[in-house]
Amino acid sequence: MIESILKGLGCAAVSALVALVGCIWHRSSVSVGPVGSFPLGLIFALAALAGWAMASRALAGWAGLAGAAVGAFIASEAAAMRGPGGDLMVQGDLLGFIWAIAAPLVVVVAALLPARWFSNLPRRL
Repeated sequence: MIESILKGLGCAAVSALVALVGCIWHRSSVSVGPVGSFPLGLIFALAALAGWAMASRALAGWAGLAGAAVGAFIASEAAAMRGPGGDLMVQGDLLGFIWAIAAPLVVVVAALLPARWFSNLPRRL
């Protein structure tokens, strides 16, 4: 029981770091000529969070996935609040709304993946 709690807390801490990096990274984009810009940073940030969510489920089971969900949600929503100087990491525009909604949904998608994908992996964390 205590081992599962510690695994969940460890996964939550790493997930919070991945989500905070994603909060910074989701704003970067690549220019696509006269058309505009492509949000490549948002795609990379969501891919990194999805990768960590699947890794935490593979390494620590459901406790790790629950920790990853809690860490990602708390970090991404805390970054959307105003700081002491009035600044925001996640702004209220389209990219900010996509990040705030898609970050927790990526972890939900990792929870909905088939269990056989994770059944033959060693559970060592």
